[in-house]
Amino acid sequence: MRIVRLDVYTAELEYAGKAYAFSGGRSYQRFTTTVVALQTDAGMAGYGEVCPCGPAYMPAFAQGLPSCLDALWPAIAGEDPRHTERIVRRMDAALCGHAYAKAAIDLACWDLLGKAAEQPLYILLGGLLNESLPLHRIVPLAEPSAMRRVLDEYRDAGYRHFQIKLGHAIEEDIELLRAVAGDFRLGEIRVGDANGAWRRDEALRFSRAVAGLDIYLEQPCASFEECLSVRRQGAHPVKLDESLNSVADFRRALAEDAMDAAALKVSKFGGLTRARVIRDLCADAGVPLTIEDAWGSGIATAAYAHLAASTPPGILLNTTDLHNYNTSQLAHGAPETAAGRMTLGDRPGLGATPDFAQLGDPVMVLE
Repeated sequence: MRIVRLDVYTAELEYAGKAYAFSGGRSYQRFTTTVVALQTDAGMAGYGEVCPCGPAYMPAFAQGLPSCLDALWPAIAGEDPRHTERIVRRMDAALCGHAYAKAAIDLACWDLLGKAAEQPLYILLGGLLNESLPLHRIVPLAEPSAMRRVLDEYRDAGYRHFQIKLGHAIEEDIELLRAVAGDFRLGEIRVGDANGAWRRDEALRFSRAVAGLDIYLEQPCASFEECLSVRRQGAHPVKLDESLNSVADFRRALAEDAMDAAALKVSKFGGLTRARVIRDLCADAGVPLTIEDAWGSGIATAAYAHLAASTPPGILLNTTDLHNYNTSQLAHGAPETAAGRMTLGDRPGLGATPDFAQLGDPVMVLE
């Protein structure tokens, strides 16, 4: 089997809520997603999707994805997509950085590997260890009363894991969390996510002021070193996200005992090939993970859901249903959700295929 063509599609995903807002004044209503179709000489196609959460969240720029894919094409043309590690190494040699662009190709290669093996990807990633996946829901930054209404709606829909966005002045965030998260119930998980907004002293003030609330603090400060200091001095377990951007970053965090949990966004690390390594390192160390991505529709959701489904239950903190955050669906066969949990079918590969009627014509064809 050899790669003979790469079709690139882009589309706009509109957030289903009022506004997806978080610290630093960042607020988005629409996200540009990129879907790739990797065609082979065997007549088989594999699909991948990458959708950055706006231009100011992580080192990923949606409008730059086609250019990156164009630069990567000579490195993968004619290669066997089933050799995922070889493909990753060839992409790294052809283009420094831009892991998010490489992820689109990596996911498509894994999709082809699963289809060729006639197995769902969770079998190839370690086997089915979670028949259904616990979901967390994000409560975007807003006034406390509005955030509380959103949280109650999610709770009524069956969700039991909640990520509450923070990022006002510290005094306001203290009152916000007390108002929004003060009556959580048995079995619920609460995460206060500052997205790196606070100084170290502010994070410590916050943690000590709400010491009686059972929460994780997610990425309280921008840098790894600041978050490590907060973990050592604060009153809450710390979950890392933005300060982890490579396998080496995870190795360092594990070696320095810097985190109690972490967010593993598949596209940030170049796709499933590297994300699986990180998952296994954390599983060996006993560090629980939220396995997810920055944004996307059904193909992106399917990719991280397969990794989550093959993760030991004691290590999988939760995942999310990003395709349900949008007003439209761009894929058929996305994972199904009900009562705060998500399940995967047993179709080969990702099990999700693009809705080409919505995607329209490709913006680029490489062959």
